Amino acid sequence: MPWFDPASGGVEARSLFLLEAPGQKSMGAEVALRRTGSGIISIDNDDPTAQNCWMLRDEAGLPYELSVHWNVVPWYLGTADRIAAPGRTEIQRAAPFLHEVISMLPALEVVVLMGRKAQAGWAAYQEQYAPKVHTLATWHPSPRVFASRPAARQEILDTLRQAADLLRSA
Repeated sequence: MPWFDPASGGVEARSLFLLEAPGQKSMGAEVALRRTGSGIISIDNDDPTAQNCWMLRDEAGLPYELSVHWNVVPWYLGTADRIAAPGRTEIQRAAPFLHEVISMLPALEVVVLMGRKAQAGWAAYQEQYAPKVHTLATWHPSPRVFASRPAARQEILDTLRQAADLLRSA
């Protein structure tokens, strides 16, 4: 399982960006893949989704030190050749792990659900636990989503601006 980015808000984060599952670029050497990455969930990772997150967060005026990125399923799914999306079983199995992460974020005010899998994972989490935070749902920031849904980039940006506004008004 990857770690949090030490440049992010860490345990003092007021916002959580929740995606679906880590990609290969976030996995460290412990995973037997052809490519290994940083070992952390970071918007500084060398992959297009991380780059999109970085640009959109910056454009929205949401300081990285107020945020942390995580995945509804925190372990890598797939093979050395291909990533796999989490299914219902993985999402249900991951709910206690998400609870552990949420419990480490006492200042958490806003959760941004990025994609349908993150939204499903958050719903599964909420069935067992009832966090009192603002929840905003948007598209997954992958290049595939941007290519197939031209309006997605602007919708994500609008959601991140809303998150930034919520943090400023708190």
